[in-house]
Amino acid sequence: MKQEDPCSFDAVWADLTAIYQVRAEQRPIFTRRLTESDIQKWRTTLRVSRATLYDMIAMRLARGFYASDLDFTFCDTVINDINRVITLSKEGWPDLCRRVYLAFDEGEYYHNNNRDEKPSEVYTRPQIARIIEGSRSDQIL
Repeated sequence: MKQEDPCSFDAVWADLTAIYQVRAEQRPIFTRRLTESDIQKWRTTLRVSRATLYDMIAMRLARGFYASDLDFTFCDTVINDINRVITLSKEGWPDLCRRVYLAFDEGEYYHNNNRDEKPSEVYTRPQIARIIEGSRSDQIL
């Protein structure tokens, strides 16, 4: 069995998805969220800045949603928890992460109270498509 490189983003992604897998099983009470200590641990493990880590996670969420491999609720929850960490630590947003956050934010509510459309498809998906299609294939994962 191939052992995962502890310094790879795939190892960080496995940790991240494990947090939200546990969280999904705990609904409606969530006792585990993405935390400052998770961000610090992953940043140190990968030897990258916090901004780079946020962008790496945001790009993985965007690509997963774009390919329909990740659902809106998962992506929105993770990016909202990143928002919470950034806000509590009084950091600035890296550009890519902020654009992904805003794209998912647009899918959280009915625009003009129009209940005939699904906001995540009408608003989030096109914005994510523009982010993905505008990125280089080698850009942050």
